[in-house]
Order: sequence, then C-alpha cells, then structure tokens
Amino acid sequence: MDPSKKAYFVDGYHGGIKGHMPLGSWADVIRRLEQNPDWKLSLDIEPISWEALRRTDPRSYDAIKQHLQSHAGRVEMVAGSYAQPYGWVIGGESNIRQLIRGREIIREHFPETVVDTYASQEPCWSSSYPQILRSLGYKRAVLKNPGTGWGGYASGINHETVLWVGPDGTSIPCVPRYECEELLNCWESEAGYMKPEFVEKCKAYGIAHPAGSFLQDLGWMARPWLNEDYIQYTTWREYIEEIAAKPAEAWYFTQEDIRCTLPWGEGTLQRMSREVRAAEQAVVSAEKLASLSSVTGNFAYPKEKLREAWDQLLLSQHHDAWICATTRTGREKWAWQAGTQSWLAEEIAGDIRFRAMSGMVQEPQDEIEPQTYGVRVFNTSGIARKELTEIEVPGAGGTAWIRVLDVGGRVVPSQLVPTRVSQEDGSVFAGKLLFEAETPAMGYRDYRLEYVKREDAEAAGKQPEDNAASVQIHGDYAILTTDLYRIGIDAKRGGVITELYDLMNNRPLIAPGNPFNELTGYLMEEARWASSMESPVALKVVENGPLRVTVEMNGQFADTGFVMTLSAAKGWRRIDFHARFLYERDTWIGDPWEMAPENRSTERRKSHHNTRYKLQARFPAAFGEGKLYKNSAFDVTESRHSDTRYERWDEIKHNIILNWVDIYDEQSNRGLAIFSDHTTDYSHGGHDPLALTLGWGAEGGFWWGKRPLRDAQEMRYAILPHEDRWDRAGIAQESERWTQPLQPMLIRWSNRTPKSLSLLQVSVPSIEIISFQRDGEDLLVRLYNSGTEDSAFSFVVKAESSGISAVELDGKHKERLQHSRLPNGGSEVGMTLPRHGLATLRISDIRYNKDETMGCETGIEYEKRNSVSD
Repeated sequence: MDPSKKAYFVDGYHGGIKGHMPLGSWADVIRRLEQNPDWKLSLDIEPISWEALRRTDPRSYDAIKQHLQSHAGRVEMVAGSYAQPYGWVIGGESNIRQLIRGREIIREHFPETVVDTYASQEPCWSSSYPQILRSLGYKRAVLKNPGTGWGGYASGINHETVLWVGPDGTSIPCVPRYECEELLNCWESEAGYMKPEFVEKCKAYGIAHPAGSFLQDLGWMARPWLNEDYIQYTTWREYIEEIAAKPAEAWYFTQEDIRCTLPWGEGTLQRMSREVRAAEQAVVSAEKLASLSSVTGNFAYPKEKLREAWDQLLLSQHHDAWICATTRTGREKWAWQAGTQSWLAEEIAGDIRFRAMSGMVQEPQDEIEPQTYGVRVFNTSGIARKELTEIEVPGAGGTAWIRVLDVGGRVVPSQLVPTRVSQEDGSVFAGKLLFEAETPAMGYRDYRLEYVKREDAEAAGKQPEDNAASVQIHGDYAILTTDLYRIGIDAKRGGVITELYDLMNNRPLIAPGNPFNELTGYLMEEARWASSMESPVALKVVENGPLRVTVEMNGQFADTGFVMTLSAAKGWRRIDFHARFLYERDTWIGDPWEMAPENRSTERRKSHHNTRYKLQARFPAAFGEGKLYKNSAFDVTESRHSDTRYERWDEIKHNIILNWVDIYDEQSNRGLAIFSDHTTDYSHGGHDPLALTLGWGAEGGFWWGKRPLRDAQEMRYAILPHEDRWDRAGIAQESERWTQPLQPMLIRWSNRTPKSLSLLQVSVPSIEIISFQRDGEDLLVRLYNSGTEDSAFSFVVKAESSGISAVELDGKHKERLQHSRLPNGGSEVGMTLPRHGLATLRISDIRYNKDETMGCETGIEYEKRNSVSD
C-alpha cells in the first residue's frame, strides 16, 4: 500500500431495539467479523438492546461480550447514551442522565468494558459536552456523523484532531468534521466513502491521516462498508490514541457550530416537543421534592419509581422520535411512542410530587383550630423567591372571596378567579387563587386561608385595593396596566400590541407604528403573505386584577381561527402568551418550495429551512437589531449570524431556541427576551424583527413528505423587555422561574407545626441547583453557573452531615471540601465555579433534626420573631 494514499476508516453499527435490530442481525455481524480479520467495529447501540439480545440470541450476546473483553481491540463500544438523543433539543440534565443511565446498563452486561470515546452516527451532541464527557471519564470525542446526517452536521475545521473546548473552558481531544468534507446528500458526506480524490484533498489540507466513518444501521446485511486496499480499518480509540496527530489547536466550538435543523412548526413535531419538555420539567421537579421530603419529612425516597420516570423521559428523547416523528403507523409511530413515554414520565412524576409534598405536611394533632386551612408553597430553587403563585381551591358553602394571611396574621395581596359559581347567589364553589408568596430557598412557607362568606364580606372588610393590575376596554381598544407596564391592544387590527410602555423608566418599548405580536405567514394556496391584522378580534377580559390581568382574543388568521391570551401581573417582568389555532382543513403555510417525491432524499432545498415564511409571532423592538443571544444545554451563545435566512441543507444556520432567545442593543442598553415552552426555531435579521415560529405546513422532504397544518395546535411563550445584557438582566433566572414555578398545595392548618423550612441555599442568583437527588443516606446536589463570569459563592446546608465532597457527575469521589459549621448544626462551603461550569456535591449522611429549628419555624415562633422586630 502506498503510504501517501493510505486512509483510515471507522466502521460499525448504530441503533438497537428502538430503531432496528431484527433477530439474526448480530449473528450476521459476528460471522462477518470471523470472515474478515482486518475488520473492526465501533458500536453505538442503545443499551437497552443488550437485554433483548441476551434473551433472544444468547449465542450472539456471548460472542459480542467476548469481543468487547478481548485485548485485540477489534470492537469498541462508543457513546453509550441511553437513547441516542439529539443533545441540542433537550435540557442539560437530560443530556447528563442519558450518559449516566446508558453506561450503567452497559456495565451491568459487560462489566469489563470501558466506554471512553464519545462518537455517534447522528448529530447527538451539544456545545457543553466537553465538561460532561470529561467528568464521566470519557477521554476523546468525535464530531463526525458522515453516514446519516438527516438531522444536520457539525461545522468543520481542517485538522486531524483538535481540542474541543466547551463554554466553561474544559477541553477534550476530538476528531472534527473536516472543513473540506463536502456533503454528498442529506444523509452522507465524503467521509462516508473515502474516495481517492477526497483522501488526496485531505492530505493537501495537511491532514496526514484522514479518517472517515459510517456506523451502519443495525439490521442491514452485515459487511465491511469499504473494500478498497488503501483503507485501513480502525476504531476511534485506536485512531485517536495511536494513529492521528495529537491535537495542537483549541477549537472553541459553539452551539452555532451545530448546524442542525428539523421542520419546526410541523404539528406532530411541535406537539411532541411540548410534551417532552413538560415531562422533562416534571421529572426534575419531582426528584427535587422527593429528595427534600425524604430528608426533612417522613417520605421514603422512591428510587425505583424515579428511575422509571427518567427512563421513560429519556426514551421519549430518542433522536429517531424527532427526525422520524411522523413515520410508521399506529402504536409503532415514533411520535405516538414518544408521546406515551413522556406521558408516563409525567404521570409518575406527578404522583411522586404529590406524595413528596404530602410527606412534609404534619396533620394537626388536636382540634384547637378546627376547619382551618392553608397553602404550603414549595420552592425548589437555591435562592429565596417572592412571586405570584397560583392554586385551584374549592370554596366553602356561600364563599364570597378568600383572604390569604401569612403566619403572623398579616393580609397577603391575593386574587380569586372563580371557575365554578352558584347560580343562586353567586357564591364561589371553586376558583384559581393567586397571591404573592415569599418562599425561602429549597424549602417552603405556609399561608393561612380565610373563607369569607357573602353575609360576612362587608363586615370583614375587603382586602386592600392597590390597583396593581387592571384592564380597561375603550371600544375596540384594551389597555392593560400593571406596576411595570402599560399595554395597548388594538382589536380592530387583529389584537396586535400597539403600545408597550415601561412605567418604571417612563419610555416606550416598541416603536410607533410597529405592530407587536403580529401573526404573519405565507399562504401557499393563495400565494400571498397574510397577517392577523387583516381581521378584528373579539376581546374578552378573563382576569381583571388586582394582581394579574388576562385578556382573551378570538380572531382569524386567514381562514384559521385562533384564540390568543395575554397575561401580565404585578411584579412580573415577563408578559405571557398562550396561542391556540384550530385548522379545520388542511392548511399550507410556509415557503412554497415543492419537489417531486422521487427527489425527496436528494433535494437540498426544503420549505422548512426558510423560517420567515412560517406562521410566526413578530416582535419589532424599539431599538436596533443589536446582538442576539440564545441558550442551550449549559451554554449561552452570542450569534455570529447577521440573519437566519437559508434555504439549502448545505447552508444551515443555527436558529434554534431551546428555552430563550434574546436581542440586546448596547447603545441604548435595552433588550428583549423571548421564552418558548418547547424547542423550536426563530427568525431574525435582514430587516426582519425577532420572530417566533408558531406553525408550518408544507413539503418536508424525506421522512416527512407533505405535512399540512390540521386540527388544533398550541403553544405558550413569553416576552421580557429588559435593561442591560442578558446575564446582568437575569434572563436565565427568569427562565428558570417560568419553567420551574413555585409549587403550592392545600394543607390543614395548625400553629404548632413548622410553617417554613429551608434546606439548601446558594448566595449568588446565577448559581442554579439544577438537580437534587438521594444516593442512599447521602444527597447529590448539582450546581450550574449560568453567568458569563467565574462566580465565588457560598453553599449552605441547613442540616447535619458527616461531610461535603466534590464528586463527578455520576457521583464518583473527587475531593473532600473544607466547610464551616453553622450554629444550628448545618454547614457552609465557599466555592468558585467558572462561567457555564458544573459542580456536583455529595452531602454525606445527611441528618435533619425535626425536633430543632434547622431552618424551619412554627407559626408561634414566627409571630414572636416579628413582634420583636416590629
């Protein structure tokens, strides 16, 4: 073999029982391994597949186990994630659990197998992976996915290896996609075939040992992918450790280097994305509450039930559920399976959450205060919070309104929105109760309820009217006012916001004549741009203060009916929206780009690439275009794109919103953030304002075909005008409050039981407690620095323990931390986290003495403390 023409190739398989693993496929692979002694394999297999293989084909299972344990190095297990997710569409904690759970199962089957290379056939990464991988013991990574790129691909750099540097500064040796590596189709690149001309091109760019890869679909007839005599088969571990040049250049790979796309706005994908996000938030919240309750209450930590909830959630995040959502039929349909799995995860989490909260409630032991009820408000974040909370409450017979009092008997501002009212006398049988709750970090605080009957309402006196929030209707114009904003809605012009005024700073937030929250899109059948301003809306006041106002708008977007609600509240920096569309017939909105069915797999231009043609909500701000920032798993990226416009597969620009996107103008020091309740896309730039995708229906190409908008489609989103850059404006913290609201529950009241409690606390708001779980008698607490600078902070544990240690993401010991003892027996640790850095702490043998205060107090103690201070 001529050394100058030599190239290297990583062959192998990906998939498993979720995607494709027919009986006999492994027997076929093993036979080919025996026939081809130079053939080597890298396996990116769903770990749950190994149990299925052990049951159905024990001979092949044993053979694979022997190959993995062999010192010949012909077979390497790579990645090891539980369900091979697209890391860029899910949250950070989900990415961590995918790897921890997957490798846990692999160890159960193959105890001697080491998984220390992260490589995948699909674009299954996110920009923060270096620190995640390093903490979990990975030694190397690969950013090539040349065989199947339906979801997208990474940007390229012409080096054999680089140091992939994450947002926190952690690096890991990595094989990149080469910049000279051209895309052949929407599922393959030149590196999947390693033709002589491509090998020569790589060498001309200084890549002396060019490597390609193709992890075949498990289930295809087994064979070495390439047979050319200049190809040497290798594994990724062997290539990086023994063949390739050592990395000499740092590659600061950002989220925008993940050039991936899906048909965001398509009905099935949008529903699935919302369901997966809701389940993700529910499971994380339930785990925190279960941990809190198991330490401070009488709740047995449900380890197995939580594992089941996580497993179902992780399965719903499988990459094929996203790229192939509409394929298959019946119960085999990917979206149906993902929907079922996310529903199960949410149901299990909901049960755990209720039982955990109940486990922290002590029932009154006497009848001193019979028939007295209250609300316990739980906070699962690491900082104290004061904000509106909402709970559905039943009314007592003849209830006129419900007064909320703190444990000292002081009236707390509240609002009751009736949902069931007596037709005889107008008394309230049920309603939504809103009030300002002030909760300590990682704990709870109680509030007492007084049910005021109609005959007693006048004598009892009404709660103070502070006019914090109100709505006035003047003909076809609604004016919503809070302590922060004045918002004007023009019903004649489709319910657009024509005034958004900052009352605190006495200035407008949108320019005159620029309709805000206008719905636009291109109607393909009519060959025209449409706007919600073409038709009036009917206004309905749903809530009218004193704390929150909500206006409902019933309107038409062309022939499609929609209901839009807008809510604003006292002290709320954000303004919330809920949009629901009902497509009574197949509706086509998007770039009118068609293709013949036979070209769906090869055509690079697709309708859903051109986001600005989709049904969107547009938000023209009162300042220039400014800089654009967006979050992803443990990262925030400043966009390098002047605009988000692209049409072709080989021109992808990252325009994906995970939780939020923000534009900020340095000159005026003003910004506007948009929050979304699911992963979707946005458009911006090129004289287009920031706009959020609400729907798309057109030709989707391979996997999707023609996908009209039909039936009901909905989503929640919010806007947040602000001053200063996103980090100084607290956008990440506001996003956490939006996605992890305070958790209230009804309780029976007793002054003799604890009325507040706090277990953990961090001193800096940018430090988030992103997960919190039990490990035997210990607690594992994961922290994340969402800021742009290194942060020094204190971490306080208000319970006794035998020590606090820094551990890896999976709980393996790193070092014992120095801490100071607090007077109540707790501990305080001084720490520093780099920007976007993670830290996991083990609090060993945690013990919460329920007979002492330890961060909690009874109603009687509260009254004594406040009477002295007053």
